[in-house]
Amino acid sequence: MKIVSIFFAILLVSFNLNSKKIFNAKSHKLENGLTLIVVENPRAPVVAQMIWYDFGSSVEEIGKSGLAHFIEHLMFKGTKKFPKNYYSNFISKIGGSENAFTSYDYTAYYQVFPSQHLEKIIELEADRMQNLTLTKKNVEIEREVILEERFQRIESNPSSQLDESMRSVLYPNNYYGRPIIGWKHEIEKLNYDDVFNFYKNFYKPNNAVLVLSGDVNFSKAKEIVDKYYGNIKSSDTLKRKVVSDPDFKTTTFVELKNENVKQQVWKRIYRTKSFTKSIEESMALDLGMKILAGGSSSVLYEELVDEKKIFSMVGGFYQGLSKGDGYIYFYAIPNKEMDEKEIGDLIDKEVKKNIESKITPEKLELEKQKYYFDSIYGMDGILKPAEIIGEALSVGLKLNEIEKWNNKLKKINIDMVKKELNEFSKNNNYVTGSLRN
Repeated sequence: MKIVSIFFAILLVSFNLNSKKIFNAKSHKLENGLTLIVVENPRAPVVAQMIWYDFGSSVEEIGKSGLAHFIEHLMFKGTKKFPKNYYSNFISKIGGSENAFTSYDYTAYYQVFPSQHLEKIIELEADRMQNLTLTKKNVEIEREVILEERFQRIESNPSSQLDESMRSVLYPNNYYGRPIIGWKHEIEKLNYDDVFNFYKNFYKPNNAVLVLSGDVNFSKAKEIVDKYYGNIKSSDTLKRKVVSDPDFKTTTFVELKNENVKQQVWKRIYRTKSFTKSIEESMALDLGMKILAGGSSSVLYEELVDEKKIFSMVGGFYQGLSKGDGYIYFYAIPNKEMDEKEIGDLIDKEVKKNIESKITPEKLELEKQKYYFDSIYGMDGILKPAEIIGEALSVGLKLNEIEKWNNKLKKINIDMVKKELNEFSKNNNYVTGSLRN
C-alpha cells in the first residue's frame, strides 16, 4: 500500500474553459448515507472504482497513531465469502489494477478494470466494508510489515525524519502533527482490539463516497450499488472534534544532523488557509506560489539559482486540499554552507521584493493555460476524475463547486494573487528546519 498526501490541488481539478460543467457527474445517495458519484465516459471499455472514506488519521485516539493506515493494509486480507487474496487475484486475472492510500483526512481504495466486471467488483468492495476477516495472527504479521515500512520511509531517511519533526511542532494541537504511518513506539503497541474496533466503528456507508468513472451507466450503477450496499447499516460513530493550533509567538527552529547527509538542506513549513475556507483565495494563493516558487521557471529559481547562483535548488508549493489548515512548503539547497537564518532572511527578502515586480498578469495567464493543458490529459484518463472528485468531496467541498471550478478560475486576477502573496509574506506561523552532516 502507499501513503499519499496529494500535493497539487489545482492540478488535480480538471476543467474545460468552454463548458459549464467539468465532469457532468451524476450523484445518488442511499438511505444508509453512502454517496454514489458516476462519471460516464464510454470511450473505452474500462471503469475506475474508488471508494473514499472521509477519515484518515484524523479519527485516531491520541496514543494510537497509525491505526487508519494499519487498517488499510488489513483490508486486503479477505472476507469469509471471498477469503485471503481472492479480491486481488480476481483483479489481476481480469487484467485490472488496484491500490490504496491513507492521508490525514481520508482513506481511499481503487481498482481499474474491464467494464464487463463492474457488478463483481462492486460486490467485492461492498463485502469488505462489512465482512473483513481480522485475526490476531494477521494483525501481528502486518504490524511487522508496517514497522519495516516506517523504517524504510522514515527511520532511514533523514529528510523525512526532519519533516516529521517539523510537522509535530507546526501542529502542536492537531492530528496534522502526527505521522500518518504512526509513531514507531505507538505502532508497536497496537493490538487486535484496537484494529477491530476501528474497523467496526468507522468503515460504514455514511462515511463513504463511491465514485465510478468510465464505461458505466448511471442507472445501472445505481441498481447495482443499491443491491450490494443498501442493506449495510450506517453508524454515528464518526464525530469529529474541531481543533485549531495557536498562533506562534516565537521563532521555531528544528535541526537534524546525520552523518549520511551530503549536502545542507534548508526547509520551512507554514500553516495557512485551505480550499474549504475559501476556494477563490486559495486558488489565487496556489497560482501565486506556482509563479513564485514552482519549478525551474519560477521567479525564485531564476533569481537565486540561475542568476545569483546562491542555491543549487530552491522552490516551494501550496497544499490546500484539507479539512483544516493548509500549508506552504519551502526548501533550498545552498551551493556553499550558510547560516540557516541567513537563508531564511534572504528568501523572505526575495519573496517580498518580487511580489510587486515579477508577479505579472502575463505570468498569471501562463499558469492558467498550464492548468488547462494539464486538464486535457487528466480528462482523457479513467482514474483521474474519480481521484479529483473523491478527494475534493472527502475534505468538504461540494460536487457543484468542483463542476464549476473553471468559473472561479476565470475570476482570479493579478490583484487577488498579489493580495494572497502579500498576506503570506507576513505569515509568522511557520517552522524552519535544517538538515546537516
